[in-house]
Amino acid sequence: MKQQTNAHKRVEPQESSADLLAMLRFRYLSYWPLFVLAALIAAGGAWAYLRYATPVYKVSASLLVKDEAKDLNESNILNSLDLFGSKKNIENEIQILTSRTLIRDVIRKLDLYGELFVKGRLKNVAVYGESSPVTFHFIEPWAIKDGPSEFVSVGFDHRKKQVLLNSKPYSINDTTGTPWGRMVIRVRDVSQPVAEGQYFLKLTGERNLTQQILARMKIMPVSKMATVINLEYLDVLPARGEAIVNDLIRVYNEAAVTDKNRMAASTMSFVEERLRIVTRELSEVEKEVARFKTDEGIVDISEQSKMFLGSVQENDSKLNEANLQLSVLASIEKYVNGKTEGVNMVPATLGLSDPVLLELVNKLYETELEKERLKKTTGANSPSLTALNRQAEMLKPGILENIQSQRSNLEAGKAKLLSANDRFMGMLRSVPGKERALLEVSRQQAIKNNIYTFLLQKREETALAYAAAISDSRIVDGAETAGVPVSPRKMMVYAIAVLGGIAVVAIWITLKDMLKREITSRAEIEKETSAPIVAELLHDDSKEPLVITDGRRSLVAEQFRNLRTSLSYIGLNGGNKTLLVTSSISGEGKSFVSLNLASSLSLLRKKVVLMEFDLRKPMLSNMLDINREPGITNYLVGKAQISDLVRPVPGNEHLFLIPAGVIPPNPTELILNGRLEELIQELREMFDYIIIDSAPVGLVTDARLLAPLSDACLYVMRHQVTPRQYLKQIDELYRTGEMGRLSLVYNGVKPRGVANHTYGYGYGYMEDQKNGTSKKLKNMFK
Repeated sequence: MKQQTNAHKRVEPQESSADLLAMLRFRYLSYWPLFVLAALIAAGGAWAYLRYATPVYKVSASLLVKDEAKDLNESNILNSLDLFGSKKNIENEIQILTSRTLIRDVIRKLDLYGELFVKGRLKNVAVYGESSPVTFHFIEPWAIKDGPSEFVSVGFDHRKKQVLLNSKPYSINDTTGTPWGRMVIRVRDVSQPVAEGQYFLKLTGERNLTQQILARMKIMPVSKMATVINLEYLDVLPARGEAIVNDLIRVYNEAAVTDKNRMAASTMSFVEERLRIVTRELSEVEKEVARFKTDEGIVDISEQSKMFLGSVQENDSKLNEANLQLSVLASIEKYVNGKTEGVNMVPATLGLSDPVLLELVNKLYETELEKERLKKTTGANSPSLTALNRQAEMLKPGILENIQSQRSNLEAGKAKLLSANDRFMGMLRSVPGKERALLEVSRQQAIKNNIYTFLLQKREETALAYAAAISDSRIVDGAETAGVPVSPRKMMVYAIAVLGGIAVVAIWITLKDMLKREITSRAEIEKETSAPIVAELLHDDSKEPLVITDGRRSLVAEQFRNLRTSLSYIGLNGGNKTLLVTSSISGEGKSFVSLNLASSLSLLRKKVVLMEFDLRKPMLSNMLDINREPGITNYLVGKAQISDLVRPVPGNEHLFLIPAGVIPPNPTELILNGRLEELIQELREMFDYIIIDSAPVGLVTDARLLAPLSDACLYVMRHQVTPRQYLKQIDELYRTGEMGRLSLVYNGVKPRGVANHTYGYGYGYMEDQKNGTSKKLKNMFK
């Protein structure tokens, strides 16, 4: 057996970008009409979808929120009026805006439980606002079930002035009972009838409706450092979307103002209660002073008594202030110790001047308020809620400790004031009896008057803060709908549709090729084996066994001429003149290739002998209509001479055939009996080329036995005939060199796809059937 040269050693296949592009072009380019058709169909489908798809619009608004970590530098006037305001955490405010509580308030305000549709041919269109002929105000929305949405047909009888819901009449502009709770139904134009079935009402329960709105709502800060929140909402009706976003902001601001006024209301209640008590006491004291002066006939007191009275009044005022502060401290202590859950009314802090205590109390109240807000949107075991509980528990000890410190200081100051009072009482004994009695009564009057004046001042301050309470947020941009719908996007839909159509065709082609058991492309061969492909032969529809003769210029004939030229590259030249032709299975065209290659060589005026060595299924003798006996088997058994075997092929003086002879029962043993080497040696001396048409190598061992006697081997593979499973076997034969210098011929290649672009390099010669001359057809294979 001849060994392969180094040039034929196996090289691992490496797919370059050019190879990949060539493979893609071969696999898909011939199907370009299908790709175009699929793209057009997909584009038409996209147009139909866009024609009837319901556009979805994005409604956006922005809200400026005061953040506890970012000072917004409000003016001093606003700060002075907003006595009970508090800075807010931006993340908490986003949670509040997306709370179910606020969304349900919006739903109730806008009566979103019922969505009215007008029935169309292909799709139903929602109507809202001015375009809705009938409006519904739901008084008992809880009567609507929370299951799947319910659809109710709507009609209007303008003669009876009644609305028909599922064919049942209901009065308009008045509260009426329905299966979906009491509601008020209004009709915009009572003179225009509405046919039942033309409109229908989609009823959705509050819980499901809340989830739907939250799913279409997106709230986020514009950046990590900003205190501006963007609100985005998707809706098929821009007017309804704007109403929902605007009302959500309104409900949010109202809730913020309500929370802020709770502390002001607590302080106002405390002041009013104290005023009622002090007013009653002051009235009684003033009556007592007037009665005393009238009974005793006193008009004025001495200068000394006036000085004494002034000192006593000042001292009693301080003493009363201390008592007030102690009362406030006791109220705060009770508030702190008694607070277990919920947000109670925070006690008033009037009269307290310690900034640390005031800050701690405000912090505790704000923490409790945040807890109340989070309970509306999170569970009891929420990490945020747990953190706030821990923060509240950490604040309480500090408040109680500060209260004890303040109480100790106030008690000490009170003791000093009481001591001063005792000293003043001693001085009072030196004053004459009537003046002394008047001073005592006047002293009580001055004390009550000071308290009354102080409470009046605080009440006005609290009332001013209550009336001037504003939200801690400001609308930067109101709700506004984008001019172009966000869904569906025309260009994206067209692009996805066209790409999808192309992808479907590509997947179909790929699967079709993958599911085929036979070879369908040259790329498959090159991917699985390193054996060189020396020729590709187009499928010949003429069914003639001999396609290349003198003067014949068909495309297949030219391809055989190219194969003839390639023989020198595979080692068939000079003294190397024996060529073995084999294949994997029967039907791949090895006999056809052998015959036409031999004919092509004979056109060069070379003596060529064609050996019909497929002893089990000989084909050449039948193709050339030559008697098969005597033949090779007769020679191998010693019953014929070489001169008896060689038969000239009619019409070709340089081409000869050695037929197979009688089909033997033991072809393998005949090949190995030793006479074959003598036959080949004598033929080498007689002919320029010896072409051996052997049996398929994938089925029997004949070709392997003949390979050592050959100088080169052509392995024929046929398009859509050769099973792919033989590619590994071919590669193994090439790597081991068992078949000598192995080269491949890709036979019977048919045009691929629906457009013949397989052989764009064809130069367009076609045989003229009438006169046998050749005629060149320009641009035949462009």
